[in-house]
Amino acid sequence: MYLEATTATKLAGDFAARQRGVGLPAAIFVITLMSTIAVAISLLVSQNAETFEEELRLTRAFYAAESGAGFAMNALFPPDEFPRYSNAMNATATCPDNEATPRIYDFTADGLSLCSAEVSCSLDATVDGLEYYTINSTGICGDVSRTVQIRTSFEE
Repeated sequence: MYLEATTATKLAGDFAARQRGVGLPAAIFVITLMSTIAVAISLLVSQNAETFEEELRLTRAFYAAESGAGFAMNALFPPDEFPRYSNAMNATATCPDNEATPRIYDFTADGLSLCSAEVSCSLDATVDGLEYYTINSTGICGDVSRTVQIRTSFEE
């Protein structure tokens, strides 16, 4: 019986000496993998935030350009409800040919604050007594801009 216990102890000692640990390399691999995933997710979220901010500025620039074009349309074809826009002496539309020096509107309203619109108008052609105008409006918000172009005419 003594012989059997010694043999078992000897075999266990030999097994312990030959055993290689996988726990530490496996833990290092898992930690490295999780760190890589965390860095990748962080970069993805950062890029997504930058894209969202740029898209927001582009949308604001578009609405600034659209608002500037709306101002030009009201000046060109004054609404009947607002007679102060109309020119009592001249009932026809007026479009200053100002492509070289566009009119600048600076917005202060919520959503368009720190945005501006550069608006120009030109008479393109007159066909059968009908005048055709082109309104170019460029909205600028920070370092992005959007342009809206309207071609219009008015027949009473």
